[in-house]
Amino acid sequence: MQIKVCGITDIKQAHALEAIGVQYIGFIFYPASKRYALSKLSLEQIKSIQLPGVVKVGVFVNEPMEKVIATADAAGLDMVQLHGDETPNYCKEMANHYPVIKAFRIAETDNVAYKIAEFIEVVDYLLFDTASSMYGGSGISFNWSKLANATRQKPYFLSGGIGPDDTLKITEYIHSGTAENCIALDVNSKFEIEPGKKNIALLQSFIPTIKAL
Repeated sequence: MQIKVCGITDIKQAHALEAIGVQYIGFIFYPASKRYALSKLSLEQIKSIQLPGVVKVGVFVNEPMEKVIATADAAGLDMVQLHGDETPNYCKEMANHYPVIKAFRIAETDNVAYKIAEFIEVVDYLLFDTASSMYGGSGISFNWSKLANATRQKPYFLSGGIGPDDTLKITEYIHSGTAENCIALDVNSKFEIEPGKKNIALLQSFIPTIKAL
């Protein structure tokens, strides 16, 4: 099991995350986010972060495609995560430029299979987060059983309020048979000292258990 740490706003922390075995780091390019990358870093600084074996992901919410591509180019991103209300056609076109993770905010009443059906063939990965008034970073979990029988066609990231106390829950989920295409956990707010500043020690104790699953 791989780990994605989202909401990076510090170069030193990005290097520290590589050292403890994180495979993906996420930079949020959504100005309303408390973890907006460009409030602390320039595009040039983000581009300067070159970490062998670590994928740099840019998180965007309902941005014009031209702006996403220009930002990804300037920041030296490896992948884009579309976390808003982007259409299948938008995702298909974006996938001609960068690998695409399409995020879905899951509510208790959602039919997940229906929600993702039009996106399966046009994106590279799915990501499942918790429905909230914000576009991610809520620190709230959702009912993972909602993903049963809906996630067998595409690799996906599991997100939504995952914290250090969830090890048993994660282990049970990964071994349940439902999670065969779950390639990574996406963690953020539950591993922070403050928004955008990660608790490296907490991640260091959490990651070995998860990577062994």
